[in-house]
Amino acid sequence: MSKLPRKVKLIFISTVLFCITSCSSISKNAEGASIDELNEFTNSVDLLLKDKSFLKAEILKINASKPSVQRIINESDSLWKKGKLENSSKELERALRITRNESSIFLRLSLIRLEQGLKLESEGFAARGLLINGISSWERLLLNAFLQQ
Repeated sequence: MSKLPRKVKLIFISTVLFCITSCSSISKNAEGASIDELNEFTNSVDLLLKDKSFLKAEILKINASKPSVQRIINESDSLWKKGKLENSSKELERALRITRNESSIFLRLSLIRLEQGLKLESEGFAARGLLINGISSWERLLLNAFLQQ
């Protein structure tokens, strides 16, 4: 086995050290930028979630997976937009009797209860919605917004 010349060893070691130090400084800069961007995103999401009209618009976009439940939700949404909170709530409670695995129902009930001034009930529906398996990250974020009102 032949030995490498001393110059080659020095060049190899210096190249490896250069790569390690430059990679570590790049990752520090990338991490710093990512943390700042994440904080900015989090702050903007928090502000948006405190805006009730934005929250309502986002919740109205979330549909049920079952067509029969979606029809009830559509009727409820129509009543809700007309300001008939009690009737809208009754429709959503009817949807809950069909299924308890639709985050769209819990999101709507949480906001309607909040609009009615029933903060504890709003939090209760949000907490129940968070127990559903397989909800999206956005739905989870929206439901958590009710627990932090």
